[in-house]
Amino acid sequence: VSTKIRWTGARWPRVGRIPEPQNCGSMTSYHQDGTVGPWAVEKLQCLEKYLSAYTTILRKQEWCSDCLYIDAFAGAGRAKLRTSTTTAQSLQVTMLDEINGDEEAESYIDGSPRVALGLKHPFTKYFFFEMDVERIKQLQEIEEEFSSSRKIKIVSGEANESIQNFVLRQGIYDWKKTRGIAFLDPFGLQVPWRTIEAISKTQAIEVIINLPIGMAIQRLLPNSGEFTIEQRKRLDEYFGSSEWESVLYERSTDLLGESCTKRGDSGELLAKWYAARLEQAFGFAAPPRLIRNSNGGHLYYLLWAGPNATGKKIAKDVLAQGVRI
Repeated sequence: VSTKIRWTGARWPRVGRIPEPQNCGSMTSYHQDGTVGPWAVEKLQCLEKYLSAYTTILRKQEWCSDCLYIDAFAGAGRAKLRTSTTTAQSLQVTMLDEINGDEEAESYIDGSPRVALGLKHPFTKYFFFEMDVERIKQLQEIEEEFSSSRKIKIVSGEANESIQNFVLRQGIYDWKKTRGIAFLDPFGLQVPWRTIEAISKTQAIEVIINLPIGMAIQRLLPNSGEFTIEQRKRLDEYFGSSEWESVLYERSTDLLGESCTKRGDSGELLAKWYAARLEQAFGFAAPPRLIRNSNGGHLYYLLWAGPNATGKKIAKDVLAQGVRI
């Protein structure tokens, strides 16, 4: 499966003048300037492979009346890809001196909405949740583009409340005859555990989750282990438990008093602990896959959880094709 790369304009900058990928800060650059790093390709390829396998299996199940795709942070459907020469070559992107005679060209990657809409065996219904006005307009253009073949609902508003109101509200779907996948790809702590728990209670919806440890969570975890009441509350709500602290920190007492040490492998420990919580909530969870930036830095972990053993087997195979813990 290959993630689609598209161009606008007509000319690539000559080799050697292509900007190098920027280092990742506290959130993905997409939410800052509308661009994504080359590591986004890896994430979207995982998503595409799993969705393709999922819908291929579900289409053969006569009992299944609805198959839902839920994209909690849909974005615009396409994003500009920051790429270096090395990255472009690894993605089999062709460098062209001239295309249509324009000054420069830009590479674009299809985001999760287009990945899901472009499957050979589509979902019966698509839910795209987005807050940004301009991105909603672009999603509406996609809705028009696929109007003859896909049922799409674009919801403007905060994802957690919107999922509750438009998908999970009692009586909307018969979960014995409905299945679905929720793609939860935030740039920070926008998906509290209460949303994860609400989805798991359907016993019909699987989740693919971006756990943004390197991008956002580590910034909230000081080496000192000292937190304000508000900071603890925020982390407790996100993880749905206060156990994260004992997972990440070692506290001891000696003659000099109490000391606190943040564990050196805190990111890996947190990902494994979170995966275990997902398994407890859903029934099954695949080992997390680590996504790195161009410099090898840890960005986030990609996780899968669901109520079906077959789903775990497929997700485990898909996520294993990279750096996994």
